[in-house]
Order: sequence, then C-alpha cells, then structure tokens
Amino acid sequence: MRLKVEIGIIDADLLDNGTRHPNLALMKLSAFYKENGNNVNLIKNYSEIDNFDQLFLSKVFSFTNVPEYVLNKKNIKLGGTGFFLDGGENLPLEIEHHKPDYNLYTDYVTQQINLGYSKNRFSDYLDYSIGFSTRGCFRKCDFCVNKKYDKPFKHSPISEFFDIERPYIYLWDDNFLAFKDWEDILDELEETNKPFQFRQGLDIRLLSSQSAKRLSQTKYHGDFIFAFDHIEDRELIQNKLKLWKRYCNKTTKLYVLCGFVSQDETDICNTFERIKILMQYGCLPYIMRHENYKKSKYRSLYVQIARWCNQPQFLKKMSFREFCIANQNYHKNKETFCSAYQSLIDFEKEHPDISEKYFDLKFEYENEYFYPLGYGRKYSHKKDCNICIRDQKTWNDFYLEHISFKETLPLYYAKEIDLACLTYKNVFCPDNLTDKIGKWFCNSLLATDWNIILSSIINNNNLEEISLSNIPQFSKLYDAIINTVKILKASEEELSFDDLGYYLDGKEKNKAARLKYGENHSKLACLLDLLVITNPNNKYRMKLSILGNAYCNLDEEKQKYLAAKLMIRIPIIQKIIKDASINKVSIDNYLNILSNKTHIRRRNNLLDLLKFIKSHANGNIIHIFENIIEMDETKCLLSI
Repeated sequence: MRLKVEIGIIDADLLDNGTRHPNLALMKLSAFYKENGNNVNLIKNYSEIDNFDQLFLSKVFSFTNVPEYVLNKKNIKLGGTGFFLDGGENLPLEIEHHKPDYNLYTDYVTQQINLGYSKNRFSDYLDYSIGFSTRGCFRKCDFCVNKKYDKPFKHSPISEFFDIERPYIYLWDDNFLAFKDWEDILDELEETNKPFQFRQGLDIRLLSSQSAKRLSQTKYHGDFIFAFDHIEDRELIQNKLKLWKRYCNKTTKLYVLCGFVSQDETDICNTFERIKILMQYGCLPYIMRHENYKKSKYRSLYVQIARWCNQPQFLKKMSFREFCIANQNYHKNKETFCSAYQSLIDFEKEHPDISEKYFDLKFEYENEYFYPLGYGRKYSHKKDCNICIRDQKTWNDFYLEHISFKETLPLYYAKEIDLACLTYKNVFCPDNLTDKIGKWFCNSLLATDWNIILSSIINNNNLEEISLSNIPQFSKLYDAIINTVKILKASEEELSFDDLGYYLDGKEKNKAARLKYGENHSKLACLLDLLVITNPNNKYRMKLSILGNAYCNLDEEKQKYLAAKLMIRIPIIQKIIKDASINKVSIDNYLNILSNKTHIRRRNNLLDLLKFIKSHANGNIIHIFENIIEMDETKCLLSI
C-alpha cells in the first residue's frame, strides 16, 4: 500500500513580491501529485516548509528573494527562469502534459479578497485556462530567456489545458507566428468558443496578410500585443503596422524595450522615436525597462517615460512635457521640483535638440488612424498609399482616368478601394479634390450601364464574405435611402443612432426602439456607401460619406436609381446575383447563418432589396432574377 506524501508547492514570486500570474509549472505539479493520491498544499509562508515530505519551489524573476535556509533543504526541487536562464530541467512528460490544477491558488485568492483586495486583481487565477500551444523561438534575442529551443513546435492541443468553466484562455507561446501550422491552432481555439489572448506578445515582423486578417477576425480578449524592440527594425515594423491596421481596429500595444544595449541619450532618443512611430499608427507603446536602466544617469527619466506611456489615460491626453508639468502641479512642496519635472528639465538642459523633437508629441495629433473606415467596409483602415501609388490605383489615378471607370468598378464593388481613405491624414491624394472625386464618382456610376456593373460582380473572385453583421435589416427602405441622407445633410454635426431614430420615426418610441431604428437604417445606408459609421470612444457616430455628400445633390428619382446600383455592394446581394447568373438559387440558403426568427425578418428585407434592384435595372441583369426562385411577383414591393 502506497503511503500519501505531503507535497508543498512554493511560488517564490508570490511570497516575495506578490504576482498577478499563477505559476503554470506548479499548477501542473499539483494536479499530477493530487491525481496520484498525495496531499498537495500551496505554501503561504516559509515557516510551513517543515511540514512537508517534498517541496517544489519555482520563481520566474531572478530578483525574487528566497531565504538561504529554504534553498538548502534536502527535500526541495527548484525550477523556473529565476534560477535557470533556460528555465531549468523540463518537467517529466506526464506532468508537462497534465491539465493544470486551477484550484491550487483558490485558498490564497479567497484570503486576499477577504482582506479587501478587488476580485479583478486575481482575474488570471480565476478566469483563464492557461497553457502553451507551441514552444520555441528562432530569434535568440540577447535579452530573452526563451533560448532553450531552436525552432517553434507544437507543444499541446488546446484541449489539454482547457477548462470549460473558465470564460477565457491565455497562452504563453514563445513565438506563435513562427509556427508553420498556426492556423490549425486558431481553429482549435475557435472551437472552444472562448475569447483568448497571447501573453508573450506576437512577432509583428512575421505578420502576413493571411495572419493579420485571420487574427483580426478571431474572438480575441483584450488588446493585441506585439513588440518593437529595436529601432533598426523601423522600416519593417512600419510596413507591418500598415498591414495590421488595414485589417484591425482593436487596441494594439507594442512592447518598447529600452535601457538594454545602452543607457545614454541615444537610447532615450531611440525610445522616443519608437513611441512617435507607434503614435502615428494609433498604437500604444508599453515601455519595458531592462534592469540595465538602473545604471543610467537618466534613470529617473526612464521611470517617468514608463509612467507616462504605460497608462493610456495619460498617453492619449498629454504630451510627455504636459505629463511632467501635471506631476509638478500635484507636488506638495512648491519650493522644489517633483522627480518627473526634474528629470525633464535636467535632460532638456543637456539635450535640447532631443527634447524639442519629442517632449511635445501628442497622441491625438500624431495618430493618422484615429477614424477607421467604419462599419460596412471590408477593411478597417486605408491601404498603404505607397502600394496604391506603385500599382497606379490611387483615387487620383481614377479621377484623372489613368485607369478607366470600367476597370475601377470591380475594385469598388469588391471594396478593395474605398472613398473614405481620402479623409485620412497624410494621404497621397490631394484633399482639395475630395469633393470633386465624390461628385465625379457619383455621376460616373449613374451613367454606367447595368451590364458593366453586373460583370464587375459576376467576374469578381475577391468579393467580401457574408457575415452576420453585413446582412441588412430595416423597416422602411425609403427611410434608409432618402430620409437618412436628408437628415444628415441638414445636420451640422455627427449623429448617434438614437438621434437618427428620433428624427426618422422616433418621437413616440422609447429610447431603445429609437436607437434600434436609427441603427438599422443607418447601417443599410452605410452598406450602400452613403454614410460612414465610426465608434470613437465606444460611442457610435455617423456622418455622410464622400459619395453621400454628392448623392444628396441628386433629385429623388436619381437617388433611387443610384441606390439600386449601390445595393449590389451588399455581400449577400452580390453572392445571390453571382450564383443566379448561372443557376437557380434559393435565398434561404444564404441566410443559414441566422437564427430561425432572424432568418424570417432578414429574408423579407432581402426580397425587398432584390425587387427594388429589379425595378430599376435593365439589360442582361433582368434574366438573373428569373433564377431567384423566391422572387414571387404576388408579393408587394415596399412602397417608396
């Protein structure tokens, strides 16, 4: 008969510094030994260690203090990067691939909450399934501890550490994007239906169009995190940021390593230059001070830069100079300078050229991506102007007829080009042509034969995919294509969904009904490229698009005629028409992603849109509607 062994688990970082992260290796050890019939306890004080037959001690950080007498215990095993640069000896396979003991820290967390600490402080202990899907990195960066493996490899299936009771997943992968089968892992993650995140950050230098698109569409939890460690990578990082912003509008942070190679004014300058670049792309820098910064005469300045950058509420509102002045204003002793202001004036006195270049940078002024393209667009942000210039596919080229309008249409209907990119800062196309381009495009589209529009869809293999968000829903078509643009034209400012709902049909409706009415009809108008809907500060606002401004100057009959042509921009309409040009189709087959109740409502809306298009179309497009078997002529077209 096997005797039970008393196992003591020591999280040294927890005992010395406190940490918000549970130790994964210790959780695996705990689970394994519990499963084998042993008593396992998390040690909360070193005075307890004599009560255990076997001790396992781990620390992540080298600066974590552990009493010498503990280290000298004969029944103790040590592990972690705080002791060994490579993490030390690997856990036995049966332990390494054991599901973690997510209850190991339960008593500790309960105790801390009872002492008055917020439950949110312990989210990592309570809310996440934790593991490695891959291990290894080929970079071998001097400052990084992940040097044990030369290349990335599959480590564990997600199911190995997945706890269905926990709402989120986080992964400690060393370099996820360097693993050749990264998409398979994303498939596994999506099968869990749980939001997830990578804690180590992702290698933006390895980003591709494929990975940027896929990641941006995932159920990602929190901010995306990459790294910008070396100023020498500036050009590559900038190109990858342009690619990333094309697909993603979610908050993105990049670690900014400083104080590692040098701790002088050059390193300060390089740090600020990376901050400036990240500001330009609407990304948040997160300052990672290597412990070498403590050797610097600018030690205090490093601290203040980190305090400013690492708190978005400061970075987004204040320049570095304003941050230091604000600290001085809160300083109790008005006869002296606070550490923030003192570090600023000392450095500025010594290096006025660097200070002048960087100390007054403001996020809101530098950010060239403040307004995304918004709802109803295929991409989050404009394409890199350099690519458009290289391919001679700028709006300037289209307007000057360097490319024929017939060649422009497939790009427009596939949403590979977007008039909204003309509203960005520092775009190649001159902003004084914006209104002229809008008017030109509006009139050109009106004059274009339906057969040409049809071919731009049927022969196009790059159309936007159908999704839950881009299937239209509305009550009155007239409100979407006529009244909405009238109201926005008359308004001198951007409107909310609630505002529009009130002006359209909401005087007698409650706020929730007004908001929904405004949302549905503005979104349809947006799908037609008549509006731009953005979400600054999590508050949806709408305004007329460049095309919408030109559209407002047309008479109502021309508006309806153009609206019919613009309806062919809607992905589900495109797919139906494209398929119906070859065979008979049932529109119900295109609505299978919806619930039954929603299916019925959207089906009626879809029929109304198709009938509206049919009523304004001519040429070869007419026969296509004969292949849409639900086009029942006994049903009444929505009165407009």
